[in-house]
Amino acid sequence: MNILVIGCDQVGAALVRDLERIGHDISIIEKDSEQLKRLDGFDDYTFSGNALVGDPTDPDVLRQGGIENCDAVAAVSEDDSLNLMAAQIAKSLFQREKVICRVSDPHLQVLYHKAYELDTICPTVLTEQAVFRSLSK
Repeated sequence: MNILVIGCDQVGAALVRDLERIGHDISIIEKDSEQLKRLDGFDDYTFSGNALVGDPTDPDVLRQGGIENCDAVAAVSEDDSLNLMAAQIAKSLFQREKVICRVSDPHLQVLYHKAYELDTICPTVLTEQAVFRSLSK
């Protein structure tokens, strides 16, 4: 599967590594070139995909990043607004069916899912649920 990942913070870099290890072809778009250094932070891993520095809300940058040929898009940067905009563009303009949007604010997660019909992942909610499960045992 060809996957376009938007954002290369800790979540994005780990996601890229894990997806490549199971055989997916990965392209990354990241606004900050310094963030791409995270890809070299794993001992036994070398990124073999394509990395592009640019604005992932710019359709031309998304094209350069391979959005037209990808099977899925994961907008996982630390910026909820950037993720929403990039995910909306991927879904509406480029008609990608599998678009996942990271949303840190639980209230926005519900809004993004309902209003924009996006698959959303909220690390805040996932963390709370994991802590709750651990404490309630």
